[in-house]
Amino acid sequence: MLFTIAHVLNSNGYIVLNTKFNKLKGYFVRPVCRFFRDMRWLALWLPVALMVPNVALSITENLDFLAATANILLPFGVYLILMSAWKRTGGMVLLMLPFMIFAGFQIVLLYLYGSSVIAVDMFLNVVTTNVSEATELLANLLLAMAVVILLYVPAIVWGIVSLCRKQTLACAFRRKMVRWGAVFAGAGTVAVMAAYASQSGYNFVYDTFPVNAASNLIEACHRYSETSNHAALAQDFRYSSEATHPADEPEIYMMVIGETSRGANWQLAGYKRPTNPRLSSQEGVVFFPRSISESNTTHKSVPMLMSFASAENFDSIAYYKSILTAFREAGFRTSFISNQQRNRSFTEHFGNEADSVIYLSGTPGEAHPYDAEMIPLVRKIVADTTALKQLIVLHSYGSHFLYRDRYPAEFSFFTPDNAVDASPGRRAELINSYDNSIRYTDAFLSELIDVLRQRKVRGAILYAADHGEDIFDDTRHRFLHASPKPTYWQIHQATLIWLSPELIAGNPEMAAALERNARKRISPQKSLFPTAMQLAGISSPFVIDSLSLVSPRYSPAPPVYLDDLNRPLPLSSCGLTPADTLRISPLLR
Repeated sequence: MLFTIAHVLNSNGYIVLNTKFNKLKGYFVRPVCRFFRDMRWLALWLPVALMVPNVALSITENLDFLAATANILLPFGVYLILMSAWKRTGGMVLLMLPFMIFAGFQIVLLYLYGSSVIAVDMFLNVVTTNVSEATELLANLLLAMAVVILLYVPAIVWGIVSLCRKQTLACAFRRKMVRWGAVFAGAGTVAVMAAYASQSGYNFVYDTFPVNAASNLIEACHRYSETSNHAALAQDFRYSSEATHPADEPEIYMMVIGETSRGANWQLAGYKRPTNPRLSSQEGVVFFPRSISESNTTHKSVPMLMSFASAENFDSIAYYKSILTAFREAGFRTSFISNQQRNRSFTEHFGNEADSVIYLSGTPGEAHPYDAEMIPLVRKIVADTTALKQLIVLHSYGSHFLYRDRYPAEFSFFTPDNAVDASPGRRAELINSYDNSIRYTDAFLSELIDVLRQRKVRGAILYAADHGEDIFDDTRHRFLHASPKPTYWQIHQATLIWLSPELIAGNPEMAAALERNARKRISPQKSLFPTAMQLAGISSPFVIDSLSLVSPRYSPAPPVYLDDLNRPLPLSSCGLTPADTLRISPLLR
């Protein structure tokens, strides 16, 4: 009896559920299936999705009406025509993958920096940035990546499925798309011609996406090719260096390349926090509070610091060699120690010119060494008296994000400092960890000074960071560096020089000139090379006396910024906002 009742209830329940499921299929499942089988929607979805960066750039780049109109209508018309070119719409979606990659990259860039098209330097950063640093940044781009995935991954999957099912787009609709595409493209072409006629600064290649991105990619490939062929291109280059100091006088010089060190966060520059407790008490240290980098990118700034190249001649850097070669020609034994990974940039090629090359970090995925782990290597090199004259170039890990990973636990002086995600709300923690990394650099440089001081020889340590960094410093909520348009925080970096007591005693006029010049504006990219050469008593046609910080005739060169097209722009023309200009103006006086 009970079994019979249960059976009836189960049967009725099944009928009810089945009826409801059939209704659900009728109201929802079948329309959805019809939607995805209809290739018209896919053919329209992708062109619309690809226009997202065009619309955004028309706003962020403050394009004039005609330029913005051309930037929207012409690409949209071309996308419509392309999507109608093949009746198998799924196949056309896959052929449009390069456009989706450009668009996705552009959306991430706009999320990260708030403006600017994909620059040449952005493409180069992809192949020169360490894997570990890139991985650290990905967690802070999740929202932008989610937008890209929602816009383009469904279209790709949809296209692959439709291609497998051999679904096609009706010829009548394809003809309609061609007609409308021609209308939009034609209107965009008229806007281009009108923009050229009425706007003196308009350039179709620079102001139209993705044409500008493709042009920048081609230029990036050209530059990367030059970088890869550096050894062959620069093989005949000579500094014609000659030593002027007595051959039997011991000399040791160190050049330390810093990483992402903001000048404004150094206690030596007047920062209110004690970020330089040890250097502040070191005799012979001279800090340059008005030091401005000529680039906010590592792959440009560091090679300029390591050679006589600067913003004005950077286009020819592939044909130059580094300061290591200049010192070797003068009889110095040279060493290059890097706490960064090899990255196929000019920095690596320049470092390979040394007699001894050491990389502390060589295996991606392993815990990265701290900068202090270079100290034992330096002690060993300095203790070797078989070479009376030495140059040691060190490329430090510095203060790159994640800042907490740049120093050991005992240097957690400012707390809390455990922020691993970057957001304006976590700025206090980010600044704490960043300032702790500066304190660690302070200790690292002090240790190097102590090593050299103990040798009691003529010597000097020159330190310059490649650039600074944004850390949500104002209402723009900018973060990191290497943006196509720089900020005050990205180009105001830290530079200092320490002279040994023996050098000061032998050349008091150099020490006096250094102290006087510390109050002046400097560009480390222009001044580090001639300063090191003059300290070591090395003559060369490439040494410009007026740029040396130990010369009584030092004269600040006009401040410039090396832009994405390798043009040395005055700071007034490089994209600084009025707020940036206000902050940097005291450094320029």
